[in-house]
Amino acid sequence: MALNPYLVQRLTGIQQSLMAQHGAGRGMPNATIGGERETFLREFLQKLFPAHRRFATGAITDSEGRLSGQVDIAVEYGVVPSFPMPATEERLLLAESVAIALEVKSDLVSQWNQVCETTQKIKTLRRHLNPLMHFGGPLTATIPCIAVGYMGHSTIAGLQERIGTTPEDQRPDGALVVDSGCFVGFGLTASGALGLYALCLAINVVLTQIGFAAPDLMSYVRGDGA
Repeated sequence: MALNPYLVQRLTGIQQSLMAQHGAGRGMPNATIGGERETFLREFLQKLFPAHRRFATGAITDSEGRLSGQVDIAVEYGVVPSFPMPATEERLLLAESVAIALEVKSDLVSQWNQVCETTQKIKTLRRHLNPLMHFGGPLTATIPCIAVGYMGHSTIAGLQERIGTTPEDQRPDGALVVDSGCFVGFGLTASGALGLYALCLAINVVLTQIGFAAPDLMSYVRGDGA
């Protein structure tokens, strides 16, 4: 089956735009570069998905009182509250409100250790979700994570090896390199402009899956963490 040329053309334009934004920030302070790359990718995803989906930044906590630390992009479930800090974009997110977390880096190869550190913190959190029905496999108590790098591996095989040799408790569930378009994870592999499409498919699958579960928000105030 032939690829849809209009979709590929649009995805290629988005890929080029993301890389142009990344290139424009070279030479700026690290904090500025980090903020720009996260904001641009977050705004791209926010416009891509329906309006009731929110792509937030902040920290995630669970009912046992664990805290993730700063999360670049948290894809919210959409029907569960999260708590903003007035006059900023930062939010305190309940683990049950987060469908998937994205860690965004300039270069996945040189910054992979940072990806592992953040992923490990997120993976310690536990969500209390009661499946109403099963869709697309079992719903995990941990929050899925995707690492996104503007630069990094140029081949799917290299990215697969990077993920596969990472200790399980530090391993993201998927990874994307924007420049090459290489994507690995969630049963998908892609390269070129289709890497962005694979990222969107992975997020959509997780959002659909969590839509068939009821979060237990009372676990935060019962005092037993159960």
